[in-house]
Amino acid sequence: MKRKQIIYIHIIAWSFLFISSVWLSHLSKGPQTTNEFLKNVLIQFCYQIIPISCFYASYFFVAPQFFVHKRYVHGVLYSVLTLIGLVTLRYVLEYYFFIPVLHFDNYRGHPWPVTDYVENVFFYYFPKYFIYGQLYFFAESWYRDKQLKQELLQEKSTAELAFLRSQMNPHFLFNTINDIYSLTYQRSERAPDALLKLSELLRYMLRDGNADMMPLSREIQYLENVIELQRISAKGDAYINFNVEGYVGQQQVASLIFISFVENAFKHGVLNDRDNPVDIHLTATGQAISFAISNKKNNAQKDHTGGIGLSNVKRRLQLIYPQKHELDVKDDGEFYNVNLVLQTGL
Repeated sequence: MKRKQIIYIHIIAWSFLFISSVWLSHLSKGPQTTNEFLKNVLIQFCYQIIPISCFYASYFFVAPQFFVHKRYVHGVLYSVLTLIGLVTLRYVLEYYFFIPVLHFDNYRGHPWPVTDYVENVFFYYFPKYFIYGQLYFFAESWYRDKQLKQELLQEKSTAELAFLRSQMNPHFLFNTINDIYSLTYQRSERAPDALLKLSELLRYMLRDGNADMMPLSREIQYLENVIELQRISAKGDAYINFNVEGYVGQQQVASLIFISFVENAFKHGVLNDRDNPVDIHLTATGQAISFAISNKKNNAQKDHTGGIGLSNVKRRLQLIYPQKHELDVKDDGEFYNVNLVLQTGL
């Protein structure tokens, strides 16, 4: 459902409640003059501000603390602040607007103590509108997550097909197979290991990589295999640094999320410059995974056949890591740098 449609639904719902309160108040008061009716409408409108404020304070400020950030102390604190704010709002309306401006005294000259205001707000508005805000946030989050999962499945299928077209291209496979054949023909000791790496790479891409999330250790192993096969394909004339730092334990990461940047560096970067190698750096902690890659651009490269494409990678990140990732891409004409941070939350 579009955001504009949701706003319209909210307006209609509150308008219905407002009209209902005006009508019930009108029936309880009996016949009224036009001025009395308009005055009553304004009073009911002001009273409607309180449940509206209660509902949206619960929805925008309190519910996210409980259901998203898991900051329960903050949630309780925001709840208390909401209660104080509503009590203050009720008091200001009664004594600074109704009495001096509208000449309407709801308590007939007997002012309520503060405790009565607190009890009124806590026992009348909180059991309804405050809880409604919590329930609405929960329902909306559930529906949004369901929609994202469906969209992710569609996006993942598209991304996988594009990825396979990129990575499983004949040039890469045939060159690697030919290189392994040459190693075998020469009876090189590297041939069995190269063949094993190619087998592991294909297995991961075609079978294991179909999972939404994979252990970080498996993703690192996959990248190592790709890098090693690239070195074999370049016949030792490829300068690639791949460093892994930090703690690699039980972290889960979106499958095949890094390879797009690596493939882009190999395809459009300079690999045979000893002074400017392709630098790939991955740092892992219990809370985040940082991935950085830098390469000198090959401006003479005419192969414009892309991989998944940066736009699709960004889309996957938005779907899998909403508000939990930072992607910074810089292209200064000579070097291409990518920095990606994923919040794992372990």
